[in-house]
Amino acid sequence: MRGIARVAAFCLIGSLPARADVADAGIAPSLSAGPHEGVLACEAATRPGRVRCEARVYVANGESITWGDVVLLETPPFLVPLRGRVGPHDATVRTPMTWRWEFALVARATGDGDVVGRARLVVCREKTCQPRELPLVGHVAIGPDASSSPPRSAPAPIDAGL
Repeated sequence: MRGIARVAAFCLIGSLPARADVADAGIAPSLSAGPHEGVLACEAATRPGRVRCEARVYVANGESITWGDVVLLETPPFLVPLRGRVGPHDATVRTPMTWRWEFALVARATGDGDVVGRARLVVCREKTCQPRELPLVGHVAIGPDASSSPPRSAPAPIDAGL
C-alpha cells in the first residue's frame, strides 16, 4: 500500500497541471473522456462561528479515483480555515467515482465571499493512472440574511454504495 501512495505522490508532485482544463487539453486523452467535476459547498450561518463545508469530486464512467486530497487556496478575510489541506484519509465517502471530504471554517465576522480550493486526484482508467486537478469554488454567506441567499452551487446527492 505504501508503494501506491509513493507513486501517487510522485505523480502529483511531478506533473500536476495548473488548471483542470489544461489536464483535459490532451495530456491524457483516454482519461479525460466524460464528465468530471468538483463541487465545494458551505452551510449558510446567521452569525459568526463554525461553518461546515464539504468538497465533492466526480469522475466519468470507467474511471476511478485511487487517491485524492483537497487544498484550500483562498478564503475571504472574515473566514479562517481550521486546516489548509484535507487528506485522503479524511474523505468521508470514497467510492470509485466519487469522493467527499468534510471540513470546517471559522467565521470571525459577518460577510460573504468565495472559498477557493483545488482537489488533487489520481484517476485511473483500466491500468493507466494519471494525476488530475479540479478547481473548487464555494460561496459562503454569514449574517442575518445568509439563509435567504441561495448558494451558487448545490452538490448533488452521492450514492455512497452502502
